[in-house]
Amino acid sequence: MALGPLQLMRTLRNSPAALRRKFGRDRTESLSHGDPLFKVHYLGMEKIYSLDLEQAEEAIARLLEGAPGKMGKDHALVVRPRYVEVKEISTGRQLTKTYLQDIAYCAADTTHPNVFLYICKHRAQQLQCRVFWCSRAERARDMTACLAKSFQKALCDWQEAEAVANGAAPQEGGADGVGSPVTPPPDGRSSTLPANFGKGEWA
Repeated sequence: MALGPLQLMRTLRNSPAALRRKFGRDRTESLSHGDPLFKVHYLGMEKIYSLDLEQAEEAIARLLEGAPGKMGKDHALVVRPRYVEVKEISTGRQLTKTYLQDIAYCAADTTHPNVFLYICKHRAQQLQCRVFWCSRAERARDMTACLAKSFQKALCDWQEAEAVANGAAPQEGGADGVGSPVTPPPDGRSSTLPANFGKGEWA
């Protein structure tokens, strides 16, 4: 017996594929809480000893060797106002949390356009290179631009807090205020946090 239009719509809406898509949307929305979220594969972390990009390229190469075994799990990189976190989408478990003031560099890799990375400071001034595989090169560039914008906003907030603490009136202009050297790169490829950022306490 042929299905009527309403029955057909109900069947399609309750199909496994539709339910999986709805579950995926609900899951990512619950993880993001309205903040920018990017679906990625987290390949892992390598220790490096300087901001020399050759070291970052070597770290990427090592992590890409083990990438096939890590593509089975979907991860979410969420850009919060003061930190970046990586979570497993299926469980919501937090894998990493990095404060923006500890991130020294982020980029969409030129050799591997689908790779996004950021370099952050860890305990005892140790540097870590965290690497992510994106389904599209555009997503890696979007992530870089998004982080750069967050750097800009966080830097302005920090400068205003410092000004208030020192008894000065905060600068006007918000995230585009004068005196902030960090701007989202036009091509979304890389961004470096200024050396003076994060040397004070958060308000």
